[in-house]
Amino acid sequence: MNNEETIESITKRVEGASTNFEKTNTDLKRRFLIWNIESFNIIASKVTGSKGTFGTGYPFYALDENMEGTLPIIEEQIRYNRQLIKDGFTVQKSIWHCKPCLEEKYSTMPDLKQICKPCPNMLDSLKPRKIINRLPDMDLWLVCEDGGIEKAQEEMTKLLKSIGMCSSDINPIASIEDVERIADMLKDGKMPNTFLPIDAHIIEYSTIKSLIEKVPNELRSAKEKGTVPYLPIHPKSYRKDWQYDDEAYNYIYDYLSAFTPFNFSEELQLTLEESRKKVISDNTPQQLFDFLLASATKANFRRFQSIELENCFMNKVIGWENLRKKDINCKNECAKNGSDLEEPGER
Repeated sequence: MNNEETIESITKRVEGASTNFEKTNTDLKRRFLIWNIESFNIIASKVTGSKGTFGTGYPFYALDENMEGTLPIIEEQIRYNRQLIKDGFTVQKSIWHCKPCLEEKYSTMPDLKQICKPCPNMLDSLKPRKIINRLPDMDLWLVCEDGGIEKAQEEMTKLLKSIGMCSSDINPIASIEDVERIADMLKDGKMPNTFLPIDAHIIEYSTIKSLIEKVPNELRSAKEKGTVPYLPIHPKSYRKDWQYDDEAYNYIYDYLSAFTPFNFSEELQLTLEESRKKVISDNTPQQLFDFLLASATKANFRRFQSIELENCFMNKVIGWENLRKKDINCKNECAKNGSDLEEPGER
């Protein structure tokens, strides 16, 4: 990038990279995403007290839990990307003052909010955090043993750096250039050797287990009261450093839309399966989709207007229903066999 980057140039670069990435829905891209996920899972398994990992967001709401399927092109993402150019249109010939500021001062800045957010020299929609939010990234979570967050974040920082995986907050300018290169290579049918920016989180075992267990009752209560289901989840997140963000996420949305576990302990996996069986027993797939939309942010609500994503969701919860039916059939078969053995005269 030139030292004096114009707003027109930076918005076109970011929009172009993000849109090219979205439009490339090849199997090569799916394999590239799996490489990112597996790389994170490998290093996460090395953390002291690691209890597994899970993914949320893209591509987990677009593929099944085996990471199989065809990646849909999400038109809402393309519209969202193009909005960036519209935001910068009225000042398109102006210099994007954030670039020289980041290059000069970012090493001493705490993050992209405390200094950038109140800055009067740039429109809010064109500040660094808003710009890099257009870039694709991976939302990946480490489940650590209770009381182990500080130790886990220390080890994760070193492990992430060792393989070149980092948050877009670490170096915003480099992240833009990385995603440009990744998008171009995938478009040309070449496998990138650079990771997407990562949105990494750490959460304690008992916290995520409790949230999973609470989902069925929270949905039941929301249905009875006519309210939006809400379970706050507030992890330690990797920005420029590890921090607790200002606001919690609504775990209900993540649970319904994309929650994909990897290497869970037997206890945690069984907890998730039991929770899903209760949820699908109490609600129809359409009711669950309505809950998903009700708990989504505005941007995610618009994204799930895509028929492809709705179909992905329906296929996912049908899997939960099949799990429940299998459990019922197993119990019926066991009861039948037990009944046969207990027939009078057979003792």
